[in-house]
Amino acid sequence: MTDYPVMLRLAGRRCLVVGAGQVGLRKLKGLLQAGAEVVLVDPCLPAENLPENVEIVTRPFCDEDLAGACLVFAATDDAAINQSIAVAAEKRGIPVNIADDPGGSDFILPARFSKGDLTVAVATGGVNPAVAAMVRDAIEKELPDEWQIFLEIAGNLRARRLTSNSKSAYNQQVLQNLVRHGVLTMIENLDVAGIDQLLEAEFGKGYSLADLEISLS
Repeated sequence: MTDYPVMLRLAGRRCLVVGAGQVGLRKLKGLLQAGAEVVLVDPCLPAENLPENVEIVTRPFCDEDLAGACLVFAATDDAAINQSIAVAAEKRGIPVNIADDPGGSDFILPARFSKGDLTVAVATGGVNPAVAAMVRDAIEKELPDEWQIFLEIAGNLRARRLTSNSKSAYNQQVLQNLVRHGVLTMIENLDVAGIDQLLEAEFGKGYSLADLEISLS
């Protein structure tokens, strides 16, 4: 069975993590990076200090903890408790990730890294997360930082072309043309003049880095 990959927008949404061990805290930190409102449930206080915006509930899990949650992570060190959390979440129609049972989870988390707005995620369908992490690390080592700037350029170009009165076509071929003509090398070399010349040749006047409000420094 093939998983369906998605990118969830969790800013301001309530997410529940049950279990304050190493796994649970790792899930919690990822949720905080996404801007989620996180509730952590565990009978014991976590071993490390957490941000003030994390709601910490120091007691065993109960079904009422699921109220208002859009995602649940069952990350205790007790498989039976994790399964009971999953059953309770399923009754409420809330997707749940079970730390010790990826096959029984509604969703799994890929190994990922980000460079600015560019995120690369690798998954193995839960077969072996360690392999996913190895592939992620290999890609991260090979992916130049210039792609982050290129994404910024591409994003600004897209915004302008979609709202342009000229209704000029904007598609993947345009970006491929920029790459083929060496825009990534120009970014690496901080060649503003070269990039401006390339952009003008492709789009015309008014599409320099300055016009796009992008700085290479």
